[in-house]
Amino acid sequence: MAKATPVLWKHDPNPEGHLPIWLRFSDARRTLYSSLGVYIHSRFWNPLKRKVRKGHPNADEINALVQKRLAAVEAERIRLLTDGEPITAEALKAVLQPVKAPGDFFSFADAYVSDLRRRGQVREHRREKAVLKKFRGFTGEPLAFDRITPRLLHEYETHLIEHHGNQASTAASNFRVLKSLFHRAIREGHVAQEKNPFFQFKPRKATRSERPKLTLEQVRALETLDLGPGGPDGALLARVRDLFLFSLYAAGVRFGDVAEMKRKNIRFDGESARLSYTMGKTGKRQSLRLLPQAVEIIRPYLTTADGAQKAPDAYLFSVLDGYDLKTEDQRVNAIGSQNAVANKYLKELAKRAEAGEAAMPAKLTFHIARHSFADLARKAGWDVYAISKALGHAGLAVTEHYLAGFDGDSLDGNLGALFTEEAS
Repeated sequence: MAKATPVLWKHDPNPEGHLPIWLRFSDARRTLYSSLGVYIHSRFWNPLKRKVRKGHPNADEINALVQKRLAAVEAERIRLLTDGEPITAEALKAVLQPVKAPGDFFSFADAYVSDLRRRGQVREHRREKAVLKKFRGFTGEPLAFDRITPRLLHEYETHLIEHHGNQASTAASNFRVLKSLFHRAIREGHVAQEKNPFFQFKPRKATRSERPKLTLEQVRALETLDLGPGGPDGALLARVRDLFLFSLYAAGVRFGDVAEMKRKNIRFDGESARLSYTMGKTGKRQSLRLLPQAVEIIRPYLTTADGAQKAPDAYLFSVLDGYDLKTEDQRVNAIGSQNAVANKYLKELAKRAEAGEAAMPAKLTFHIARHSFADLARKAGWDVYAISKALGHAGLAVTEHYLAGFDGDSLDGNLGALFTEEAS
């Protein structure tokens, strides 16, 4: 039987670090949540009694609000029981009328984005929440669906570019999120198809800027920098270079995948090695023979400090060692933190390479390893489909069908020819 329970939601603090009180509705099939619109510091919440401690200045008022909501839910539960209707989490939640107006875009969008977090889609939750925050700041709330018109969207685009200083490409990415949410609302019956403003609104086309990338000369300049010994016992600067060059030589592995790579993802056959892993962003499985340069980089990372072979589930590069990674939030935060550290040290590496008379991108970041791989592959004669397969891009169903005959051996051969001295 469904029930309602007050909880302190620990994953969505406000700017002051206070946490929201929610009512959790659960039955045998699902769990739903409803916000009370109240935030408190965690020290004021009694998790055993599920109420606000007396030390909070508004404890009596907040606890009264919680009890009022619970009483309304209990009254609905008794009504459903009396009428012989199913007592579900959804039915109990429905008795609490939303604070915002019916047909409100933000009521719908906030509920959907909150659900992304509960499904473990932390990156998507953060991205879409940030988009909604900017849009809400422009329109105010509530925002009825029929107020979202092509004219409003054009005005908002100007606001993003002139007030926020966004590039046209950034503005366009914001509109992709808003468009997706509006289309979802149409599919779920919250608004009629003929009210869709995106039929008549198209964001400005972004000026295509050249992606920063490294030439083979610049790659060699990074390789030959004297940073002392590499490997897990080397200086942090040397270890960051190892990660960057490994990504480049392994077909542009994303930082998150490098950070989460484990010993079991590397399989040796004599002196050669194969990398097999699942891409975190797309869920695609990738398998490729590692180049000698990549094998040379990883050798010191295959063993522990005492010389023993690492366990299969041990992180290869130890980037995430020491982090508490029980939740998806913690995992995303840890990867983001380490990516920021790597980018900071990559800027120092670029400065040192510049001193050796090798012009470098103004801002060397880890993702440039991926750009550089794609550009070097293009210059080496790979067609766009081969590059797409190597990078593991998602959403290219037609391309994947066209490439049905492009197998792993072809990828291995292309990789082998890419970083040879002849290619330089």
